[in-house]
Amino acid sequence: MLTYQVKSIIDGEPAFEVELSLILSECEPGGAIKVLSPTEFHTDRQRRWYRGICLKGLSDWNGDTVEEWDARLKALCGAGLLKRENIPFSNGMTIQRLSIAGVGKKNMTAFIENILSKSIEMDWPVPPPDPELRS
Repeated sequence: MLTYQVKSIIDGEPAFEVELSLILSECEPGGAIKVLSPTEFHTDRQRRWYRGICLKGLSDWNGDTVEEWDARLKALCGAGLLKRENIPFSNGMTIQRLSIAGVGKKNMTAFIENILSKSIEMDWPVPPPDPELRS
């Protein structure tokens, strides 16, 4: 997903760092533009760090799948911080799983800090994210 910084707000509308025509020219059919608040922007970047750097790096490191690492880290580091999602089955049963979707900046920051602490303890090769994501 391409990201363009908003330089200012003029008459309630965002003014981007590049011309809007360039942004629109790069949209694919069916695509959309989403303007994120600073908090949403950081949370989105935190999620991308988690999925793209942390999980992928751990998967490459020991061969477990990204999904296995996702479940492991959420269980070890996400208690009380992540959202609970109910997953219904066709037989009428439901299970709960932890999700990072819709989690705010404060809880994502705490989740990332927990992952980094656990990675030091367990000697996992997890590079820290950009410091501004954790502030």
